[in-house]
Amino acid sequence: MSKGTPNLIQRLQSQRLGWLMVLLGVLFTACSPQEPEAQPTPAVSPTPVLPSPSPTVTPSASPTSQQVYREKSGLFQIAFPKGYTHKTTGSGVAFVSADQGFAGAIDFGSADGKQLTTQQLEASLKAEFTNRLQEVKWQTAQVQPDGSLRLDWTGKDKTGNNLDAVSIVEQRGNTIFVLNLFGVNKPYQNYNTDAEAIVNSYQIQPPAQPAPPSSPPSPAGRSKSASPTAAPTPSSPQPTNSNR
Repeated sequence: MSKGTPNLIQRLQSQRLGWLMVLLGVLFTACSPQEPEAQPTPAVSPTPVLPSPSPTVTPSASPTSQQVYREKSGLFQIAFPKGYTHKTTGSGVAFVSADQGFAGAIDFGSADGKQLTTQQLEASLKAEFTNRLQEVKWQTAQVQPDGSLRLDWTGKDKTGNNLDAVSIVEQRGNTIFVLNLFGVNKPYQNYNTDAEAIVNSYQIQPPAQPAPPSSPPSPAGRSKSASPTAAPTPSSPQPTNSNR
């Protein structure tokens, strides 16, 4: 591991996670299905510097059908269930359910030409959440067949919101992608159906080449028997998807 690698990851995650917490607060207080969609911001620079969200920019929502979001340069696409609100950001997209009990974001940024290991990505993500949350408890970490890393965790942010979450991090070429899904003051399992639909619609280009599985893939949902301190039990089979 090169000496500069930890600083690169810490900078990327620090910008991303600090921005995400602020953005979620904006969404919870300002989202409205009737308001127009924000205009896309300029493409992310080689060294990602995530902008502070503006409380005057409102997200868009489609109350009648599933929404498909395609990143403007074609890096990824994802679909949201009916009633979800989403906001285009400087390096991805953030979204929240109609009842504001389930939220998340996809963010991407340059790896600055470095190839990072799964262990480096995991350690950095854990360190940043630990630093930025009031408390965090790690449950499981599992490499998926497509090479991405899934982390299950619970925590509490600095404003007292309880988070029941899944994070998926991966590197494709010179780009790092992070998908975060949060139950906010509600159990993640209450939104298993939404989580499954969101994760199964998530496609990064180019698609990953599936690795020989050492363990079965983890479904996006959680079983109703999962407790905050116990490893989650798969609730349904993982649908076959070449991208996730």
